[in-house]
Amino acid sequence: MPDSDPIWVFESQTDGDRSKGAAATALKRDGAELGQAQGIAGNSYAIPTRDKDNNPLEWPDIGRSVQEFRDHVSDNPSVSFKLFPGSARRTADEHVQFSELFRNMPADCDLPGRTLEILGRSNVVRIILLDANIRAVDMDARKTASDQVFTANEGLWGPGDTEIVSYGAAHTLVANDLYAKSRGYKHRIIDVGTERYGDDAKQVLEMLSIAYATQLVCIDDPDGTNTSQQVSEIHLGACAGLEIDSVIIR
Repeated sequence: MPDSDPIWVFESQTDGDRSKGAAATALKRDGAELGQAQGIAGNSYAIPTRDKDNNPLEWPDIGRSVQEFRDHVSDNPSVSFKLFPGSARRTADEHVQFSELFRNMPADCDLPGRTLEILGRSNVVRIILLDANIRAVDMDARKTASDQVFTANEGLWGPGDTEIVSYGAAHTLVANDLYAKSRGYKHRIIDVGTERYGDDAKQVLEMLSIAYATQLVCIDDPDGTNTSQQVSEIHLGACAGLEIDSVIIR
């Protein structure tokens, strides 16, 4: 399997439900099968973490499933894997406990940014800037509002790199690139081939950006309304355990 096309690893329910989140995309685009709670199918791998009623499984049961996945990764060193956050929320302590299950995962498994942060394997702060409606806001006011968050938090983030994470429309990429340069940050643009994911490309981009990021900063316009993208990404970010900040453009 080429590195550009990793196995899509997602959290599953014990009844093999595939109705939402990464599981739904795996069913539609990566060969996952309805009713299969665990293991490899097509270009996907399911790890059961919740029962048929979407209640969390006991930690020893989840741990055994993660160990089986680890063994599968170790047995297939030429294959790359990418773990996506689940679609249900966890407490901060639960995110730590879940992340610890992946501490000794082989390097060819790409773990979410928040997991790497918890495990101490990355000191890069990866931040998604999410606008309610970037076309309607004044760019100088947007920069001023963003500066408030970054100036207040840089001391807490420590000496590591700070990276702005972007995806989607060109005007968003340009605005974030200008802002990243103004503060001396790196700028990571998340992209995906539409020829593979078709109408699901936007949703996949959201999941990829959340899987990569460690934080989410919402830039809110008091005169605007939240877009469906903003609502969706805030939900995904909360499920992934990202720190979520909000700043209001004045």
